[in-house]
Amino acid sequence: MTDMIDYTLITGASRGIGAAFARRLAAVGNPLILTARDGEALEALRQELMARHPIPVRTLSLDLTQPDAARRLHAECGRRGWRVGMLINNAGFGRFGEFLRHSVDDYVSMIRLNGTVPVELTRLFLPDMRARGQGAIINVASSAAFQPTPYLAVYGATKAFLLSFTEALAAECAGTGIQVLALCPGATRTEFFVNAGIADFEKTSPMPLQSAEAVVDEALRALGQGRHRVIAGWRNRLMALGTRLLPHGQTLKLSARVMRRWFGSDA
Repeated sequence: MTDMIDYTLITGASRGIGAAFARRLAAVGNPLILTARDGEALEALRQELMARHPIPVRTLSLDLTQPDAARRLHAECGRRGWRVGMLINNAGFGRFGEFLRHSVDDYVSMIRLNGTVPVELTRLFLPDMRARGQGAIINVASSAAFQPTPYLAVYGATKAFLLSFTEALAAECAGTGIQVLALCPGATRTEFFVNAGIADFEKTSPMPLQSAEAVVDEALRALGQGRHRVIAGWRNRLMALGTRLLPHGQTLKLSARVMRRWFGSDA
């Protein structure tokens, strides 16, 4: 049986920016579908949200790096009658260090989760939004999308792809009632750096890290303004501007020097 309500589907929802999206949207009454690999963390978040807010919160524990996972997620939502009115493609991961430091399997999974899965889910859920003439899609890219990122090469490339895809899709969806936003956070206070292999990044970072809540607030404000791209944090906006003003070769050399110092062969 169809619920006949619009849910917000958030991938990578168990912690970090995904969980911050869930808390912010629950607070304003958005029904939620939360998915991530960590079923226990999802259930804890579901109980927290439902204890605080009178909304339905559904969870699906799923590893989106598996080849058929996006289709299974879409099919399961359809089978259960969960209509998705907003899609937030947040799941993703990175690996720091020289390119040869990590395995082929790691990189293939990264490309799939950061790039292929958002395209798959967008293609699967967008037709229903278009048929109803309303909906929203937020793809979480990165400030790393604006220039090549040595020692973070594959991650940066996936986010550049996601940014380009999202902005192109936003232009295609103009006038359809579908809002499409690329969110580009910089360094954010989440478990991303620990999972990527830099456990003490927050202590050594030359810039203060944004909170996940601040990033989400900027994203939702930009969505409400009808924007297609938002770079979270004024420092990150300045850095993105700098990459456009400097000659490309100079930008690449500077990026390599900075990233080598932070995440080079010892990362």
